Amino acid sequence: MTKTMIRPLFSLAILTVLLPISLSANAQTCTPLAVVKGDGTSVTKQVSAPNVGTIPRIPVGYRGNWDTDFVVPNNANFTEYVATIQSLSNDPGIFKIKMYLKYADDTADQVFEGDVPLDQNQSQQISGTPRSDSQPYQVNLNVGGIKVLGYSYTLSVQGCQ
Repeated sequence: MTKTMIRPLFSLAILTVLLPISLSANAQTCTPLAVVKGDGTSVTKQVSAPNVGTIPRIPVGYRGNWDTDFVVPNNANFTEYVATIQSLSNDPGIFKIKMYLKYADDTADQVFEGDVPLDQNQSQQISGTPRSDSQPYQVNLNVGGIKVLGYSYTLSVQGCQ
C-alpha cells in the first residue's frame, strides 16, 4: 500500500470509531405527554374564532379552542419539551403559536411565540426548556390566527431528557 492509500483508510477508521460516540452523546429519550381532558397523546383541532371577553351580567363571552394543555408526569426530569404541529388543511397557512410551561406556583414561562408557516401535511417542531430548579406540571400550546380560521391541525408534545 502506498502512503496516499493509507491516509484515507486511516481517516475512515477514525470516523468509524468517533461518529457513533458523537451521535449517542446527542441522542435524547423522549416521552409523549397526554392531552388534558382528551384521549391519547395527540389532538386534532380546527382553528375557531378567537376568545371574546365577557361583560359583567351579559353573556356575550365566547371561548375559542386555541389552547391545548398536555400533562407532565409527576417526578419527571425533562430537559426539553418538544411540540409538533402538522397542518391537515389543503391550503398553506401561517399559524400563530405560543408555548408555555405552567408551574405549580401558578406561574408560566412563555418559551415560544411566533408565526409558523405550514403547507398541507407539513410538520414543524418547536421546543422549550424548563427552569433549572423545577419542572412544569403542564405544557400549554396556543394555536390560532385569523388567517387560518377553519384550518385543521394535529398537535402533540414530548418531554425529552
